[in-house]
Amino acid sequence: MGKQRRKAVKKNIDKYQWSGKNVVNNSKQKIKVLAYCDSPTCATGFGTVSRNIFEALYKTGRYDIDILGINYWGDPHNFPYRIWPTGTGTNDPYGRQKIVNMVPQMDFDILFFLQDTFIVDFLPVLIPHLQSNMPRNFKSIMYYPIDSVLKPEWSKNIEVIDHLVAYCEFGKNESLKTLPDRDIDIINHGVNTKEYFPLSKSKIDSFKDQYFGPAAGKFIITNLNRNQQRKDIPRTMLAFKEFKEIVPDSLLYLHCAMKDQGWDLVEVCKSMELDINNDVIFPRNFGPNQGYPKEIVNAIYNASDVVVSTTLAEGMGLAWLEAMATKTPVIMPNNTAMTEFITEDRGYLAESGSNGSLFTVLPHDNEVLRELTDVNDFVKKLTHIYNNREEAAEKAENAYKWVVNDMEWQGKIADQWVELFDNVYNEISKDQTKLEKEADSSIEKIIKAEEI
Repeated sequence: MGKQRRKAVKKNIDKYQWSGKNVVNNSKQKIKVLAYCDSPTCATGFGTVSRNIFEALYKTGRYDIDILGINYWGDPHNFPYRIWPTGTGTNDPYGRQKIVNMVPQMDFDILFFLQDTFIVDFLPVLIPHLQSNMPRNFKSIMYYPIDSVLKPEWSKNIEVIDHLVAYCEFGKNESLKTLPDRDIDIINHGVNTKEYFPLSKSKIDSFKDQYFGPAAGKFIITNLNRNQQRKDIPRTMLAFKEFKEIVPDSLLYLHCAMKDQGWDLVEVCKSMELDINNDVIFPRNFGPNQGYPKEIVNAIYNASDVVVSTTLAEGMGLAWLEAMATKTPVIMPNNTAMTEFITEDRGYLAESGSNGSLFTVLPHDNEVLRELTDVNDFVKKLTHIYNNREEAAEKAENAYKWVVNDMEWQGKIADQWVELFDNVYNEISKDQTKLEKEADSSIEKIIKAEEI
């Protein structure tokens, strides 16, 4: 009688206290991940990151993934995930109100965010609501860039997250200034060496002839950053204008849209008296969210004599990693995250923010102080590479070995993501076991009370 009564009481408690799918995983039931991030279908930096993280999880066979996708408009895709458009039909391209409405209706064990901290201002309301109303336990993870500071109001947006993951030491150290008591993991960005890799000289020469035409034999300087203010592409153009006085037979290739979030770069060329056909060229029919096929981008890296940037800051950056994977020398500004990775034996760092005149505050950029690249030092680095090709090639070879051994997305980087998600799920399982023990204890007390 006691045993049957125990089962009946437990069933009743399960009905009201443990409704919904039990989170304990088994071979037939996958761990459900709900992600809010740039869709893996798009060509943005965030899209590249999400694409590689989800690939690592999916390969394990243990994860079922739903994506609330920024920059996704519902087009057909070949990814093995369900992707839901978030920004359509609203004035908010991030679809934040849509997210607040959708997430409580969806089924998940782990809630994953990949986004800037100042965008996710809905989390302090959403997360507590889910914790109070979800029929079962869940955990949250956020992977976020820091390219300047973590303001106190931004830290409040993310302090409700269970597991914070920064891109690098720079991001973690800045985070700890406003979140001093938090444990913050670090997982670097990676590079897919099946997509970005060295080509043979014959293939490079053939591509250069087709892509750059009459300019194929010039010293090609390439910037692959998006045309947006933080990337400061006009400063690359200023440096190139000076370098061209030293090396007339040179070309600047800007792999970006001529008009986007930053400038009308054709007009900038005119103001600097740079010829669009002979001095500076752009990709044709280029969309910033669609980009070019990866095999073309890989060939562009290979065809470049040097890949450069004059960005004001990076949470970590991808272009320099991808360039390294093709054994192409890099010059990046000595600021924010890049200082950690572009060591003296792997590439070149141009001075940035090295004196009081090399700082700025951009409009619509959260009023943060940004470091400007020193154009004179940048030109010196360019000239040095031009005159010391063997040294530059040696550094590029060192960088290539480091990338292949340590920075492969589906290698060591993927291992870290899978370990993190597995550990987080184990936390959920432990919490569930604890709650079930407490429920069993309550059942025993009820039965004993009834027997008395």
